[in-house]
Amino acid sequence: MKQIPYLQRPSLVYTHGQGDPNVTRLSDWITEWDGAESFHAALIGAPLSKSSISFSGAHMHPTVFRQLFSAFTTYNFEDDVDLLPLHVRDLGDIVMHTTDIPQCHHNIEHAFEEVAKRLPTVVPCLIGGDHSITYPALTGLQRVRGERIGLIQFDAHLDVRDTASGGRSNGTPVRSLMETGVLRGEDVVTIGLRSFANSKQYRTYAEQQGVTLYTAKQVRERGIQTILEEAIDKLKQNVDVVYATFDIDVLDQSDVPGVPAIGPGGLSPLDLFYCAEVLGAWDRVIAMDMVCVDPNRDTRDRTTRISMHVLLYFLTGLAKRLRLTPDHV
Repeated sequence: MKQIPYLQRPSLVYTHGQGDPNVTRLSDWITEWDGAESFHAALIGAPLSKSSISFSGAHMHPTVFRQLFSAFTTYNFEDDVDLLPLHVRDLGDIVMHTTDIPQCHHNIEHAFEEVAKRLPTVVPCLIGGDHSITYPALTGLQRVRGERIGLIQFDAHLDVRDTASGGRSNGTPVRSLMETGVLRGEDVVTIGLRSFANSKQYRTYAEQQGVTLYTAKQVRERGIQTILEEAIDKLKQNVDVVYATFDIDVLDQSDVPGVPAIGPGGLSPLDLFYCAEVLGAWDRVIAMDMVCVDPNRDTRDRTTRISMHVLLYFLTGLAKRLRLTPDHV
């Protein structure tokens, strides 16, 4: 097998076929990539948190995420959907430099460029890391695809900080994508923005760029289904494909103790799970990520378990998109 540049083997040794034969756990279902190109979704870890504005141990998230594979099954009871027909491969972790943040971003960008070239039909699912990883990942994808890309961001923060004030960080991915021309402002939708977590100046900047903004209060008052439908309808008019990024700090602090920027008044996990499934089913969504989970600050892996469910609901939607659900198989 020719390894994809900038990627190293996953931090988990997969063992299969152990335990109850009537129960398929994620650790039985997900397999390490063997070089084949015929599969549906790829897991990729980006263990980077040095670029976080606040102290963060988010570099540990990919490892803890994989350690929980044995705690969950492939069966979505609510939808009566088993993910078994969906083929998911773990491509491993992107190699990070010990101290050089620009080099880390370079590695992420070129790893995603290579994935897009070699596995053009596969949906990459990126396990962060802090939110700075979205900028290089999407940049690498766009360079290969050459299409007009939209971004749906679930976040308490705008992430449009001025890069001149501290370089590229977890507070700058949206601004970086717009300033480098990877995205147009009118093709960005941010859902879940919270009070006392942003500045008036950056709100003005985002609105001037044409970014569509929805607050957590609007989600509570109007409902997540209505908000997401509006976001999808808007992007459908302009873009060819869509990238979805889930910053777990969009959720209320009572649900996610393991994020660096906790805050009250956030979305509920059920809101996020609903959006993940809908976006997984949408044929224009080409990639997703889950970022800003710090296992060091978590209790009983509560926050990592929520990010795991975001992935699993997204994959449920993808199985429906690919007609791999019981109604279609």
